[in-house]
Amino acid sequence: MSEPRRIAVVPAYNEEPTVRDVLGKLYGYVDELVVVDDGSTDRTRSEIERFLPDHPRARMLVHEVNQGMSEAYYLAFTDLRRRLQDGELDADDLVYTIDADGQHELSVLDELRTTMLADRLDALIVRRDLSTYPPYKQAGNWVMSTWATMWSGGVRLHDVESGYRIFRLGALAEALDYYQGYKYSETVEVAIVMSRLGMRIDNSILVPVPVFRSRTRMKDVVIDLAAMVAAAFRVTLRRPPSRPVPSLVPPVLATVGLAALALGPLVAVLRLIGRRR
Repeated sequence: MSEPRRIAVVPAYNEEPTVRDVLGKLYGYVDELVVVDDGSTDRTRSEIERFLPDHPRARMLVHEVNQGMSEAYYLAFTDLRRRLQDGELDADDLVYTIDADGQHELSVLDELRTTMLADRLDALIVRRDLSTYPPYKQAGNWVMSTWATMWSGGVRLHDVESGYRIFRLGALAEALDYYQGYKYSETVEVAIVMSRLGMRIDNSILVPVPVFRSRTRMKDVVIDLAAMVAAAFRVTLRRPPSRPVPSLVPPVLATVGLAALALGPLVAVLRLIGRRR
């Protein structure tokens, strides 16, 4: 049996200082490298174009106008799914997702691949070591991952926002049927979709983060929280009747309870204000 192909997908938006270095380091770990220039307004595309001629196993996909990380991934993933359907790729081929800003520790990539194959996983989501990150970032990541675990249907997600992942192509292709994607929501949506479909996921392997980068804003956090709920409902409503999925009742009840806890003090304060008037 032949070894599965290793295909890396790298979305890039205004990563001129780092993109060529990341691609150069990553190239030796994979059989194919797909980089998506998501409408960069700096010299990112020029840096990629300088890289490509000497690296025949690399290619570039392009959004002429920036559409966000989720759309960049969707462009690459749907292209891989088409090639899978055409018989060019195999369902057991591996898809790596790597950020272009240098924040992913590539030296552990072969070790992660070994774990992926040995445990027969559908997805390995790297758990980033955020111990050097600001407290607010650590707290935010905990909130997002706790919320994701609640909607996952039983899968413990420690770092749902991590973009450092390995997917089995067949599982990823199936997950795309339930994927919407907006701004940065791709990472959290795909994790929820795969979890609720009963795929084998590991999000426990801790890996250092060489550099601190954070582009998400509070608006993005709200979008991602809502996207996880929407993805959970999408799986339940769209999956084939013969495919069982976890009940939505527990997370819905938990959400109602949390909302009641949050609204209780606010209602009490409003009543007190009303009485004083």
